[in-house]
Amino acid sequence: MAPTSGLTRRSFLQVATTLAGGLALTACTSMPAIAQARTRAETVKADVEEVLPVEDLMREHGVLRRLLLVYGEAIRRMEASEPLDPAIVSRSATLIRRFIEDYHEKNEEDYLFPRFQEAGKLVDLVRVLKEQHEAGRRVTARVLDLATAAGMSRSEDRTALVTELRRFIRMYEPHSAREDTVLFPAF
Repeated sequence: MAPTSGLTRRSFLQVATTLAGGLALTACTSMPAIAQARTRAETVKADVEEVLPVEDLMREHGVLRRLLLVYGEAIRRMEASEPLDPAIVSRSATLIRRFIEDYHEKNEEDYLFPRFQEAGKLVDLVRVLKEQHEAGRRVTARVLDLATAAGMSRSEDRTALVTELRRFIRMYEPHSAREDTVLFPAF
């Protein structure tokens, strides 16, 4: 995938691996330990570099699944009238906006979907997935509006927030499953 802005996940992992290897090297006092640490760092770096774009997209769905778990727990707590820091929901929604929508989905829309459309394959699925991306962005905007201390103190806003979180989960669980099991393997 081409980076859209700033540091990509892959380059971040490469930098982190290099730094970790450097720290390991400075902590070692014998030459065999240094050689062993260098070999491990090279192996990790080689593993990071060999991730194919489709596999990278599938791994990014793991981040989405974790955020859906946060949303699910937020729903449970609100419905049980248990304490919930609104920042947990708003930070999760911000992460969805920045990583899932602005990075992951943008890469799908810019690089993956056009290939299917040009080839005339899975065109209906691609259209639905793109519509879901747009709908998800609207839901995320609504979640960000509602996930405030003031909003969560009002019963009607809490109810609306629960509804939006449920909408997001209900759409993105099958969405990511469809991409992982139909679209990405076809790529």
